[in-house]
Amino acid sequence: MIVPLLLVGLVLPKPSKCSYIPDSSTTGLKFGKEPGDYVLFKPAMEPLQESFSICGWVKKFRSAGYPMWFAYGTSSRLHEILLADYGETYIFGSSINLRSKTAAPIGEWKHSCYTWALSPRTLKVYFEGELIGTKETSSGQKLPVDGYMVLGNEFDSYGGGFDTTNAFGGELFKVNVFNRELTGEEIKEMNDGGMCSEVERKYGRDRYLKWSDFLLEEKSGNVTEIDVGCDEGHSRWDILLTSPFLNKPLTQEMIDSLRSGWDILGDFIGATVTERFIRHFKFYHEEE
Repeated sequence: MIVPLLLVGLVLPKPSKCSYIPDSSTTGLKFGKEPGDYVLFKPAMEPLQESFSICGWVKKFRSAGYPMWFAYGTSSRLHEILLADYGETYIFGSSINLRSKTAAPIGEWKHSCYTWALSPRTLKVYFEGELIGTKETSSGQKLPVDGYMVLGNEFDSYGGGFDTTNAFGGELFKVNVFNRELTGEEIKEMNDGGMCSEVERKYGRDRYLKWSDFLLEEKSGNVTEIDVGCDEGHSRWDILLTSPFLNKPLTQEMIDSLRSGWDILGDFIGATVTERFIRHFKFYHEEE
């Protein structure tokens, strides 16, 4: 559940006017090795019924057990989507084992991406920007929408049932869920840009669940925010990299919208600009 953020003693309402805040962060999540160390939530999944891509930077620390860093389970099937840090993937309850192609040393960041679409009914698995495996799914199979999503474990019961064997115990950064099947070229660009690039921002509304959304969710047990060590080094012109502007002709309407969006900051003069402060604006004042 997302709880309104308290700033300088006030609960801030969500206004009708939206603004454009650059979606950038150097914050990752570090997970403990116990069953209670996870991030669980229930997003609206309708936009992902017929296609999705799940991409993120993963650092594993466990060599024992069957650590899962991402899972989605529904009332009809607990293992709709399972993503393991050791190379096994489940889609609609069926697995594909790619352990021999995803060998990664303990303690190193690696980029993983998984795409699927109702047509052509194929799960594609990418590791470090390269396609390493595919799996065909049943004709007409869509992703059920009544499920829970979890980072850091997998489901043995609907919305729960976590155990030590599947506890992730590693670190995650920039996990994004897209509402379409990304191309191999787009995934390679993400990987080659490195974890500190912000290439994913250019996909705009196609990025249905952003990393900043995951960071806002309640963290259970030993899940802590960490600085992954990226030097942000932002320019004030980075705002032009966001979807309302990138690759589009600049108009007076766009400039007026940008200006009016930033005016809301005047209501918070004196507040310290922390990452928590910025995350509030991303959630409550982002374009819908």
